[in-house]
Amino acid sequence: MIELWSPSDILDEIQFKLDEYVANGAKLGFLIYPPQRNVYVYRPGHIPQRLDSPQSAPRDPELQGFIWPDGNLPITRLTAY
Repeated sequence: MIELWSPSDILDEIQFKLDEYVANGAKLGFLIYPPQRNVYVYRPGHIPQRLDSPQSAPRDPELQGFIWPDGNLPITRLTAY
């Protein structure tokens, strides 16, 4: 699951939504927050991990073998705000 924050969103509400996705069975979720160039990684049984200005986002072991079109989730392009 990937959620990309937009100016009409409230960050706390999107974070709550990702918590719900994981609680209901999602194995991996990303929340991309462009204003601060953060990516939050959600996994069951773990508190969300905040990555500050990452070049890519972790996808293993949940998406092991999955390759983004250019090899990584294009964080730098998605956080250009």
